[in-house]
Amino acid sequence: MIRMTEEQRAEFLRSTSLDIALMRTRFDEIDEQKIYEKGQRLGKKIGECIGERIGRQQGELIGRQQGEARQRRMLQQMLSIQLPMGEEETELLQKLNGDELLLFSERYEMIKTSEDLEEQVHEIVNQRMNANDQFNQSLKVRSL
Repeated sequence: MIRMTEEQRAEFLRSTSLDIALMRTRFDEIDEQKIYEKGQRLGKKIGECIGERIGRQQGELIGRQQGEARQRRMLQQMLSIQLPMGEEETELLQKLNGDELLLFSERYEMIKTSEDLEEQVHEIVNQRMNANDQFNQSLKVRSL
């Protein structure tokens, strides 16, 4: 390098500068690839978590629905021993949700006739309606 001419020095510096620029470009490509792979792994993990949560929620919903249907059938069988179960009585039981079915099963002993059944179902449904109305009113008061 000591005996190089100006022209040789300039050429050496240009080629060294080009080599350095190529190395920087290659390292930038490697960095981009690493960032892309990391993003893919993170996205996959997030997707799995979201999918797991959605799956769990759907499973709980299906389980709850199946449990309610089973409970309804059981109550219907028990009631059919005491009184004739027609379409109207079956429709009355369909109005009740899970918690209401539990409450209804606690009142089972009070039911002797179709009128008793209708009265108990309406009473339970009215309790739900009143609770919903009170909740909605409390929301309105809070929003004011």
